[in-house]
Amino acid sequence: MSAATGRAPGIPAAGIPAPGIPAPGIPAPGFGDATRGAQAAFRALLDALAHPTRIHPLTGPAEAPAGLGPGLGAVALTVLDEESALWLDPRRAADAEVTSWLTFHTGARLVADAAAADFVLADPASLPPLADLAAGTDEEPHRSATVLVDVRDAAGALRLRAEGPGIDGHADADAPWADDAFLDAWRANGARFPRGVDLLLVDAGSVAGLPRTTRLRAADPRSEA
Repeated sequence: MSAATGRAPGIPAAGIPAPGIPAPGIPAPGFGDATRGAQAAFRALLDALAHPTRIHPLTGPAEAPAGLGPGLGAVALTVLDEESALWLDPRRAADAEVTSWLTFHTGARLVADAAAADFVLADPASLPPLADLAAGTDEEPHRSATVLVDVRDAAGALRLRAEGPGIDGHADADAPWADDAFLDAWRANGARFPRGVDLLLVDAGSVAGLPRTTRLRAADPRSEA
C-alpha cells in the first residue's frame, strides 16, 4: 500500500489493474487472439497426431500458470470446453492457479477419478496406468481418453523406434519421458485397437503425438531418425 496514494502497487486510481497485472481473483489471460491462437494450436495438434513422433511448434499464452506453461496452456485452451471431464495429477490438482485458470478459460469439469476423464494431464512420473483410462468401445472408439503429458522436465535416456500410420517406414526419436514400463503399457494399449488412448507430448513450445495406432520399441541408441 502506498502511503502517498493509499493504493496497492499496480492498481491505478480507477481500480483497474495496470497493464500486465491481473486483477485480484482473475486468472491470467489466455490467447491474445483467441480465434487465431486456437486455430494455430489445433492445426499443430492435428499434424502431431497425423505424423507420430514428429515435433511441431506450438505457441501458447505467455502468462499461463507455471504448472502448465505456454505449451500445455495452448493445448488446454484448444481441446477443453464445458463438456470436457479433466483429470489433473496431484501436483496440479492442488495448484489453485492451475485449476482456476483452466476452469475460468475452458469451463472444463475437474474429476477425481482418472477413469472417468476425457482428458488426463500429468507428468510422466504421475501418469495413471494407461489400462485404467477410458478406452472407448469397439463401436465408439472415439470415446476414449486423450492423455496430455508434460515433457518439459523429462530427462531420461530412452530412444524409441516408431512405426505405423503416418510414418514412412520408421521414425527414431529421443523419448526422455518414457521408460521400459511405459513401452509395455503402450504395447498393451495398442493391442486393444480400435479401443485405446492417444497421447500428446507437450513441451514448453512444441507438441508431438502418439496415436494408439503407433507401434513403439526401443531403438538402437546409435540409430538416426
